[in-house]
Amino acid sequence: MPTFRQGFALPFDELRDELDRFWTTLTAAPPLHGWGVRPAEGVFPAVNVREDDAAVIVEAELPGLDAADIDITVAGDELVLKGSRPETCPVPPAEGNGDTDGSKKERVTWHRRERGTGAFERRIPLPVAVEAGRVEARLVDGVLTVTCPKAAECQPRKVEVRTA
Repeated sequence: MPTFRQGFALPFDELRDELDRFWTTLTAAPPLHGWGVRPAEGVFPAVNVREDDAAVIVEAELPGLDAADIDITVAGDELVLKGSRPETCPVPPAEGNGDTDGSKKERVTWHRRERGTGAFERRIPLPVAVEAGRVEARLVDGVLTVTCPKAAECQPRKVEVRTA
C-alpha cells in the first residue's frame, strides 16, 4: 500500500529526501581529492585476516605476482607484506609525439585505468602474539596465505576441574 504524506511537513520531507539523494550521489561518486573513498577502497593487496585456536591466517590477493616478487616480515605485532606489481600495459607517452627517448613509441589512449602498478607495502596488525620463527607462506593461484602460529601463551589451554 503506498504511503501518502499530508500536512505542512510535506515540503520539509521532500527537501530532506532531496538532500539525502544529493548526499548519497556526492559520496558515491568517483573520488575527488579523497571524497567518497571508503577506507579499504584502493588498498592493495586486499586481505582477509582470521584466527583459529592455533594460528592467525592472513590471505592476500596478489594476482600476477610470483613468490620472488613478495617480501614478508613479522615485526612485533604486525605482518608486513611488500612487493612490486609490474607494468603489463604500455604507459601513455609524454607530451608530444611519443618520442621521449629517441625511439618511436606507440601512442596509447586509456579509457579506464583501475589496476595499479608499482611498489606496495601493507602493514597488517596481528590480534595476538605469534611465533615469528614458525610463520609459513604459500602462493597458490594468486592468493597468498600466511599462517602465523600463535605464541604458546596465547593458545587456549584446557584447565582441569578438581573436586574437593
